[in-house]
Amino acid sequence: MLRIEYNDPHLTLRDRPTNWGEEVQLYNGQPFTGVIVSYNPDTGSLRTEYEYKDGIFDGRQAEYWSNGNLKEEYFQKYDYHIGAFKRWDEQGNLISHQEFDQFGNWVKTIL
Repeated sequence: MLRIEYNDPHLTLRDRPTNWGEEVQLYNGQPFTGVIVSYNPDTGSLRTEYEYKDGIFDGRQAEYWSNGNLKEEYFQKYDYHIGAFKRWDEQGNLISHQEFDQFGNWVKTIL
């Protein structure tokens, strides 16, 4: 899967909203499919990983603490969460876990 940095000059945002209100990420003028990453400017560690399909959020979305530990992980389709949505503290302890159905409706809170 293609991985590019969020500041890649070939990555642009089509600001014309889709029918659900979000913009579309373009790479070389085409809807982007792959992962857009960013890095912490202070440490150089991975800060975010956002998965796209045809220019929209689709798949695993993750944010990291500056020490490299996972901060937040969830799965997104269009503008809603599906499946697990988890958060960790800076030491790597799971502090929140919620589940959503395939339509983005909250199902249950596990933690």
